[in-house]
Amino acid sequence: MARDVLFKPGQESFSPDQDYRDKGVPKDPDDQFMRWINLPRSGMPNSPGIRPLQYLSKPAFTKLPSLLVLVTKKSTTGGSYNPWNDELDWDNETITYWGDAKLHSERRVTDFPGNRVLERVWKAVKAGKRDVLPPILHFVKYESGWVTFTGLCEMTALSLGHFEEKGRRVANYRCQLRILGMDSVPVSWLHSRRWAGSPEEALRGAPKSWTAWVLDSNPPPSVELVAEPMELPVAAEASRSSGQGFSSDSRVRMEIERHAMERARAYFQKAGFTKIVDVSRQKSFDLHVQDGERELFVEVKGTKTVGSRILLTRNEVEFARRNRDKMVLYVFHSMRVREVNGEMIVEGGEERVSDPWDVDSGTLDIASITYSYALP
Repeated sequence: MARDVLFKPGQESFSPDQDYRDKGVPKDPDDQFMRWINLPRSGMPNSPGIRPLQYLSKPAFTKLPSLLVLVTKKSTTGGSYNPWNDELDWDNETITYWGDAKLHSERRVTDFPGNRVLERVWKAVKAGKRDVLPPILHFVKYESGWVTFTGLCEMTALSLGHFEEKGRRVANYRCQLRILGMDSVPVSWLHSRRWAGSPEEALRGAPKSWTAWVLDSNPPPSVELVAEPMELPVAAEASRSSGQGFSSDSRVRMEIERHAMERARAYFQKAGFTKIVDVSRQKSFDLHVQDGERELFVEVKGTKTVGSRILLTRNEVEFARRNRDKMVLYVFHSMRVREVNGEMIVEGGEERVSDPWDVDSGTLDIASITYSYALP
């Protein structure tokens, strides 16, 4: 089949929940993914999940990518092993997307090219530079040879997460994405945008949802990055039993979080809840607790301070507002943490529980998205 028979820029588009042929060969006339998106000198490779595409205009009006394509691999056939489990939350129209760090004894989280791209985009998000931010197109590879388009997205949070692999803690970025709508994305816009010489030109031909998002005069605030690059751990950290590989601060923080989750689980078990599930990796809250008809969404926080102030991501705030009738805030505070023979020991601590919890009953610091509260 001739190339111009299948591919006619201006007519082809990516529509949410539709499948597209991905043969991994841009010159293949049947390829509806790389061939549609790629341009000479502005293309994406076949294998990585994080695929930035550069501007073709000279000079480009921003150093950020023109587009950012993210691919979640759910297929078990073909390709390399990926321990990171991206999660799609259709109810809340959000995606948890992991960076590209792999098990490595020396490389830091920001030594991986995909993570550097996520961090650059995130800094622009925090600075409120919507007019130069790249559109994020998210696809899922459920089976070899095909991708399914999820939708056009914005990045709403970036934080550090960990995964256990071969007895080692692997550090990686994870970002939260929000799907902007169900608009189709014209391929012609993905091409013309890369030739744009200004933010105004980059909007020509864009889907309505993207234009509305860029031009929003009162956007919701963004969330501070959990750690600055200088503080980021190497991608592979030794397990706690070895007493090596963790910085002191990161080990303390992880032990505080783990201990708070254990205490919260014990609290709800004592309260009679029979089903307690840790959903912190997939949802915008930490524990999903149920007992018969009772159902609660629990936000868990641990701290060495007196617990009068906690940090929340924007997604956590939005979820708590939508579900305030089922929300509970559990804070385990005033913990003391010390290291003995390479092991972290937690001592003391008190719990504060707000049940039900109205996130707007406290004081929300818009600048940093921190929530200050005082229990009655």
